[in-house]
Amino acid sequence: MWWHLLSARCLVAVVLVLSASSASADPAVAKDAGANFLVRLFTYACAPNIGQPEKVRTWASDHHLSRVTSAEALQVFVGNGPDGAAWAVPSPIGSFTLSIRGKTAACAVWARTADSGDVELLFRRLLEGIKRPGIDVSLQKEERTTSPGRAVRSLVYSVRPTPHEAGVLFTMLTAEKSGGPFQASLQVAPFLGLER
Repeated sequence: MWWHLLSARCLVAVVLVLSASSASADPAVAKDAGANFLVRLFTYACAPNIGQPEKVRTWASDHHLSRVTSAEALQVFVGNGPDGAAWAVPSPIGSFTLSIRGKTAACAVWARTADSGDVELLFRRLLEGIKRPGIDVSLQKEERTTSPGRAVRSLVYSVRPTPHEAGVLFTMLTAEKSGGPFQASLQVAPFLGLER
């Protein structure tokens, strides 16, 4: 993988802040238990393993997670690409999934039900916690699309030393209504700087 091209300063800052910020999933800030669990899962499973899908696989194995095998579920959680995988994450508060996306090798977490407003609040709070001198945190995309009967909101942020260097992409997907295969997802993957 080319994740080693990331600036060490950027990657260390992101991992340290996210790993230390599991408290960001704070019930005093976000009342929804599903949103809080999703963010905690993201900070424990994805943050320390950015750009390292084998370490995500090890994390899933170490936590005795069951592999998702349904082709329909894999299409949602993994998408296209040969190297993805997904695992069910047991929780008394809902249905959650950890995955490695097939094309991008992004680490992703998914919640079948989670308050979209609380997920966005916690997602933005995580990104605010990363901001510091020498780290550029920029909104790359914000859009709403309609997916079979549901409005889906996506936010994509880049985190990198400068706007032109390699860095990390954070993606949030939320659906306003439950009833589909997921209502919220947080994803993180390294990327090469594209703008020049």
